[in-house]
Amino acid sequence: MRALISGGGTGGHLFPAIAVAQALLRSDPESEVLYVGRRGGLEEDVVPGYRIPFATISAVKLDMETPWANWRVPFVLPRALWEARRLVAGFKPSVVLGTGGYVSAPLIVSAAAMRVPIVLQEQNYLPGRATRLLGRLARVIATAYLESAAYLDGRPTVVTGTPVRPEFQTPRTDLPERPRRILVLGGSQGAHRINLALAAALPALVERSEIEVAHQTGGQDLAFMEAAREALPAAARGQYQAFAFAGDLAARMRASDLVLSRAGASTLSEVSALGIPMILVPGAFARGHQRLNAQPYESAGAAVVIQDAECDGPRLTREIQAIVDDPIRYRAMIQAMRLLGRPQAAEAVVSLLRKVARA
Repeated sequence: MRALISGGGTGGHLFPAIAVAQALLRSDPESEVLYVGRRGGLEEDVVPGYRIPFATISAVKLDMETPWANWRVPFVLPRALWEARRLVAGFKPSVVLGTGGYVSAPLIVSAAAMRVPIVLQEQNYLPGRATRLLGRLARVIATAYLESAAYLDGRPTVVTGTPVRPEFQTPRTDLPERPRRILVLGGSQGAHRINLALAAALPALVERSEIEVAHQTGGQDLAFMEAAREALPAAARGQYQAFAFAGDLAARMRASDLVLSRAGASTLSEVSALGIPMILVPGAFARGHQRLNAQPYESAGAAVVIQDAECDGPRLTREIQAIVDDPIRYRAMIQAMRLLGRPQAAEAVVSLLRKVARA
């Protein structure tokens, strides 16, 4: 099978695409994969490190919120379509997978025009604009949530989960009776409200000598959080570690007993695949899609949800301590998260690609 894969702009689109490429090459080394990303985009820095064949095209975002910012679209879009068509014609894929992000649109449109079968993969509960606009060109859309089908105008859907890379595919089986190691994720850009709340909560949390907190602050708030660490009693400072970025984030996730984060699709899929309970603070941006992402986890009892406007030091302290002090509840959260996790989602998408390619 020859699979052309495209998605990028954010890790939420990028890493599921990488996971599918890895799964396809593992299951059939004779297959050929070409990952297409945006020239100058995040994917250009990341994908080659996974030894996946990679090419770029021009791409520009269509901004529906601020139309005046779209002045570049008429200049870039024709070139993007020309480059995409040339890549599709040259690679001759048997199937094309799009995981979202505006870079995938020219590839999907060009492949459809050349009658190449298309599969889309949607990570969020509320499908993104690219999936909704391009869905009519796809043979099938792989979703993470059953409920996503209601937003896709009757297009064929299959619930596969969001693909995760191999380092997330083995659930933890050694979680303790009570959570001791807490990982706080703000994403590479940080989450300022979470950082402020944690800074206020730290003095109470580190009073418990068994609790350790590792915190991805993002670059902007690193100095602020390091100052918060220095304000702790000297004996407790070793219980808190702040870092802007981490190349070993998968290992840090696996080592944690409880994860506090936003409700981005990629983080949810990775942490749930590991079977680790969460405290979620959904971002209020982008039509509130993170609130929808978080709902099934809260309903199942796998996560506690704190609304963004309610996330402060006292609330965060109460929620963390309530979980730490209730081992029965914590064990129930673990069991619920294991039921929600889909560590083999990448393989499910690969099976779908094969089925569509053969049809």
